[in-house]
Amino acid sequence: MYKWDTPRLGEYAGKRGVYVIHPSGSVKYVGKTQKPLMSLGIRLRREFTESGSQSKHTYPRLVRLRTPPAIKVYFFTVEDLRRLVSTDTNALDDAQRTAIFETVLIQVYRPDFQAHGSSASPKATSPRSAVPPP
Repeated sequence: MYKWDTPRLGEYAGKRGVYVIHPSGSVKYVGKTQKPLMSLGIRLRREFTESGSQSKHTYPRLVRLRTPPAIKVYFFTVEDLRRLVSTDTNALDDAQRTAIFETVLIQVYRPDFQAHGSSASPKATSPRSAVPPP
């Protein structure tokens, strides 16, 4: 039986950012660690252990994979996001950059274990509903 070992994450264990869970090259989940007390180590423990997940969210789906592949995680640190997500005025804070990047990855990769807007009601996705009345 595997025992969770946060130190194996090295320097990234205590960092925040956006992570992508992708066994066998297929994106299953995109998440973020933007709250002050949430780090990659804490978030992945909650994703990859039964006790940490309380048997909810991603963990049960990963366990049900037919042939459990090597599960890989790609991580974009907040420092990475500062370079990747910017505006002309650089008026974005780290929380905004994190939310934007997570949303973009969800929309681009359409993770198997995650809702990505495809079942949203027409009213919620209509461009007219996003524009305030004159």
